[in-house]
Amino acid sequence: MSFIKQLFSDDNDINEKSVLGFLSFAVLFIYGIVDVITGLEGKVFVIEPVILEVFAALTAGCFGISSYEKVQNRKTDAEREKNLPGGLDPLPEDEG
Repeated sequence: MSFIKQLFSDDNDINEKSVLGFLSFAVLFIYGIVDVITGLEGKVFVIEPVILEVFAALTAGCFGISSYEKVQNRKTDAEREKNLPGGLDPLPEDEG
């Protein structure tokens, strides 16, 4: 109960987008396992494709936003440079 209370608190260290992305991924994983099991039994597991697409988009969106924020919130250029390939130098402009 303490985790849920801390999750909804304004002053926490928990990244809510990562939690939501993980839960969405867990739903997709359970869907995959159930689909394989029912397929092995010769049954058809029917689910609306829209539901599956929404969970896939939610997972990608949450993890993508979380990763972007993690890179952007680095304190120093040294920390950013360590995590970005090619460093912080801008790419040369194309000629032509």
